[in-house]
Amino acid sequence: TGGLTLCSCNIRGTNEPIKRGKILAQLKSLNMDIAFLQETHMKQQTQIRLRANWIGQTYYSAFTSKARGTAIIIRKGIPFKLKKSISDKEGRYVIVTGEIYNTPLTMINIYAPNFDNHQFLKKIVDSREAQGAVGERGWSTWSCEYKTHR
Repeated sequence: TGGLTLCSCNIRGTNEPIKRGKILAQLKSLNMDIAFLQETHMKQQTQIRLRANWIGQTYYSAFTSKARGTAIIIRKGIPFKLKKSISDKEGRYVIVTGEIYNTPLTMINIYAPNFDNHQFLKKIVDSREAQGAVGERGWSTWSCEYKTHR
């Protein structure tokens, strides 16, 4: 395989349809295989809005329509086989374990508190699901921050 292209974006909310459309269009234009989104600001029942014809799988943790929320979006055609998905009820992280190209994989998307909280990170790092969550050679990672200008 030629590797996967990953992206991590703090999108600062996806409740506005135009903004959500622009975010998904940008991810598609960048040919991202897997996108890690933070601050989705969506409730459990509105996560279905993170769908598009190029998206194959979506895993998320939700909190409220005004705060937190994380999502992992996997492009169609990526042969990811889900083993287990864990969503934080506080909208702080989602952990997904499975397999791509017969290679075991753990993906963790974290939106940590903006204050020093060692217990929060220790809880995630010490979890059995987080063990072995290390990137592989040949993967490109992009990080971005999505802002709207008024």
